[in-house]
Amino acid sequence: MWFDDDDAQDRRLFRRGRSTGRNTILKVNTRFVDKKNSQKVGVGVFLTIVVVGVTIALWLGFSFAGRALFSSNDRFQIKNLNIQEGSVISSDLIKEYTQIKEGMNLFAFDIAKIRKDFIRQSPNVKSMEIRRQLPDTLHVRVVERVPVARIGRRSPFVADSEGYIFGVRSGYQALPVITGYRDPSLRPGSRLCGMSIAALEVVEACYDQKIGLHIDEVEVNNPEHIVLYVPDGSKVKEVTLSWRGMGKRTTESRQALVKKLGRVVESMQSEDGRQRSRFNATLDDRVYADS
Repeated sequence: MWFDDDDAQDRRLFRRGRSTGRNTILKVNTRFVDKKNSQKVGVGVFLTIVVVGVTIALWLGFSFAGRALFSSNDRFQIKNLNIQEGSVISSDLIKEYTQIKEGMNLFAFDIAKIRKDFIRQSPNVKSMEIRRQLPDTLHVRVVERVPVARIGRRSPFVADSEGYIFGVRSGYQALPVITGYRDPSLRPGSRLCGMSIAALEVVEACYDQKIGLHIDEVEVNNPEHIVLYVPDGSKVKEVTLSWRGMGKRTTESRQALVKKLGRVVESMQSEDGRQRSRFNATLDDRVYADS
């Protein structure tokens, strides 16, 4: 079959026309999609602006309403300020630290912030409760930490049963002393760790008169055991002590400690124990005299 040049040329022109038309359609579709995407983005931005604007408006409205109903309402002025002070922290000191006084509005301050700042500035305070009683009464209650031991012979710091450090001005010389604790960063508000926690457990347990053991000093410079120094008339007896669960502060470890201390007392009060000055209480089953 023969084709002339004119037919071949016509076919090439036809294909070129189809290709050009297809490209034109693709360009139109692309512009349409881009325009549609731009519209979607514009709608999204508009909705975001609307949501933010409504949120700000609601916040301002609630703030204004809150001031009108509470913080700017003379009906909620403090007329009765009831402060339950501690043995060290006086009511005047609480007023000075918190800046709360009669005549203020009950809702003019942030209770959570005042409580947090007060405890941070007062390491000897364990907890603080501030409670509003409408329409005109505010209750403030402070619970102080109770010192159970001194930290070092020359240190002005004491620790409570949880190991928190704070300073006291007087009345602490009769407390048992924990020696051998090494921490250059020791300061009020910090907390003891390691064998010192075990020492506090022993000191706290010995405050129970049923134990019948008085301690002057607890040495904590060994990671395996602690050493108790127990006054006995003109002499001092030394007890090397460890128990199952030492330092964990669980019910089981407390029971093991009380049981071990009972055996220490029995051994020291025995006829042979009265003649001895050193006792080893590191084994689970028995206490024996070293010398």
